[in-house]
Parts: sequence; C-alpha cells; structure tokens
Amino acid sequence: MHLQRIVLPSGHVTWTAYDGDAIVTEIREFVIYLEARHHAPSTVAHYARHVVRLGNYLAALGKSFREITPLDLDRFIPALIRHGPILDLKTALNIIPLHPEPVDVSASLYNQILFAIKAFYTFLDMRHAALIFDAGERPRTYHPDVYKPFLAHIAQRKPRRRTESRSDHQAKVASAKRAVDHRLTPEQVLKIIEAASLMRDAFLVVLLYTTGIRIGEARGLLHEDFRLAENVIWVTPRLHENNARVKNGKARPIPVLDFVMTMYEDYVASDEYLPAFETGTNYVFCNIAKAQIGRGLTESNVYDIQKRLVRNSGVAFTWHMFRHTHASEAIAQGYSLLDVADRLGHASPQTTNAIYKHLFNAEYKKLQFKNHTEVEERLNDLRRVGLAEEKLKWL
Repeated sequence: MHLQRIVLPSGHVTWTAYDGDAIVTEIREFVIYLEARHHAPSTVAHYARHVVRLGNYLAALGKSFREITPLDLDRFIPALIRHGPILDLKTALNIIPLHPEPVDVSASLYNQILFAIKAFYTFLDMRHAALIFDAGERPRTYHPDVYKPFLAHIAQRKPRRRTESRSDHQAKVASAKRAVDHRLTPEQVLKIIEAASLMRDAFLVVLLYTTGIRIGEARGLLHEDFRLAENVIWVTPRLHENNARVKNGKARPIPVLDFVMTMYEDYVASDEYLPAFETGTNYVFCNIAKAQIGRGLTESNVYDIQKRLVRNSGVAFTWHMFRHTHASEAIAQGYSLLDVADRLGHASPQTTNAIYKHLFNAEYKKLQFKNHTEVEERLNDLRRVGLAEEKLKWL
C-alpha cells in the first residue's frame, strides 16, 4: 500500500492510496472527509500517510483495518516512530516485535499519530453506519458497534504534554517562560529586516511583525487585499495554486499604520518587483527572480527565505514567532482578549486565552514593550540612506 499525490486540473492537490493497482477506498474517502472539513493540506497529507503505514503494518499481521486491537496500536506507534519514512509492507514484515519497544518521541509527533488514527476510525464508524442504513431499513434499536470498542480505547488515551506533570503555579510559570522565549525584541526584528537583500523579504518581515498574520495567510495576499485609502489589509480565504490558506476560512480586516502601506507601495513600484509585475501576477509575495516568476511563494520558498535571514542576521527565529511577538505587544499595551482574538483571526477567544492567558495578568501588563514607532523611524532612516548611498539593495 502506498500514498499517491494527485494534482487536479484546478491545481488543487489531494491524495489517494493504492494497494497494488487498486485504490484503497477507505483512505480515499477519508481524505475527502478531511478536506470537506477544511483541514490544512499538510494535516491531510500527514494523516493519510500515517493511515497508509497503519494499513501496511496490519497487513504484515494478516489483518484488515477493522481487525485492529489495542495491542496492535501499542506496537504500531513505536514501529512508526522508528521506521516512519520506510514503513512499507516489506519493512513492516521484518519489524513486528514480540513486545512493545520503548522509544523516545516528541509530544507533537506522538499526538499527530494518535489523532490521525482516531480521526480515521471515527470516520470509518460513521461510514459503516451510513452503509448499513443505506442497505435496508434501520432497526429501531440499531447501534453500529463495529469500531466502538477500539474508538473507546483510543478515547482513553490522553495527548502527551511537552512537560511532566507539575503544580498549577509551576505550569503557569513554564507557560509564561515559553511565551517570552518565542517573542522577538524590536532590536532583533530590525536586525532581520536589515539582513534582507530583497525588499520582498524585508516587507514580509515587517508585515508579519505589524499585523500578526500567519505565514500561510501572507503567502495568499493579493494586491486587491491592500486597501490603500483605508489603511486596511483584508485576509481573505481563497483557493491558491501555492496552497496558501486562511485558517478557519473566515475573512478579516487588519488596520495597519501608514509606513506599512508606504513600504508596500515602494515594493510594488520597485525594479525588483518589475519582472513579476510584467507577468500580470496578483500575488504580493511571489517569485521575482528565479523559478516561475510571478507565482505565489510556496511553503518551501518561505522557509528558504527564513533560513537565509537567520544566517545573515544571526537571529534564530521562526515565522510564527512574529505572531507571538505581535500578540504579546498588543496585550502589554492594554488591548482586550476580544481585540487580540479578532486581530489574530482565532476561531474563538478561548483559543487566544488558552495560548496567552498568562500575559493578561497584571504582572505582564506592567512590561514595557516598545511599539512599532521605533521600527518605523529606523525604516525611514534606512530608506534615506538607501536612496542617497544605495547601501541596501532593496532600497
């Protein structure tokens, strides 16, 4: 059994599984089920891949999906963690252990595997019930129970945490420390901006820092989303060829300061953007010199940019750190939970509270964060120097 990537005529990327030359119907329908519920493309791919490996593992035991037992799951997860990239049917036949082997694994990977299997068997349970009801009359006392015992077993398993059990006070302190560790100072942001050799990359950093949008949302921005007269950027859900997406599928406006729109105008009018402009592209962040010019940046493209900026600036960062930084500064400056949740595009204020609740207490509100004025002034200084002496390529 193997997973196959499929690109549809519309450009949409999806997945199916083959067992020999035959499509594995359960997995293909599972992928459709996930896509219909607007799961991220990367989530769909990871879940489908884990299920294919589960199918190979069970096949090595001479079992089908419906014959899985809790012991099979206990053996499968260590095997997948140890041999994940090569866990096909041939490999699975050679690694079935007599007893479960202890294996070190990150909480995120363990939870991803567990959630994938749980989602798959929840889907199979729903699918089985639908097939039964379509085949004949529904008995008044009918309750489909083919997958219920295994689902009940999975439900008893709790996701792993990054830290060991600790008191509430210790947990809050650890949570606060993580928030600080994932926050950049204005000085670090400026180092990253100055390390950019392309204005596109510098503008991407400025936009993420001053708006708190996700990197996937930035990749999907079109010129029509920038409302210059209103100083507003609209984050809008669409289907994109570069698989950029807006989480939760909800549009939201984000007010920005004048200097952000000024930088956008400078970027679009620059010689750097001209090759992309001549292709007629609608993407703000796109290939401007290599590969397919004018095509929106892919996930791989933005991580290449990140690695280059880390190397040139000496500041170790991830794109998501700009989002944490923006949220932390907004909270420290007195914005409410609802304001921050709306700004970040969270589906519910509870999501915001779960991540940043430790920042809303009085102690953290006393922290004096510098606002974006310093970044604006420094950008203006760099712009003047760049225009006069041409020291920075992107100016």
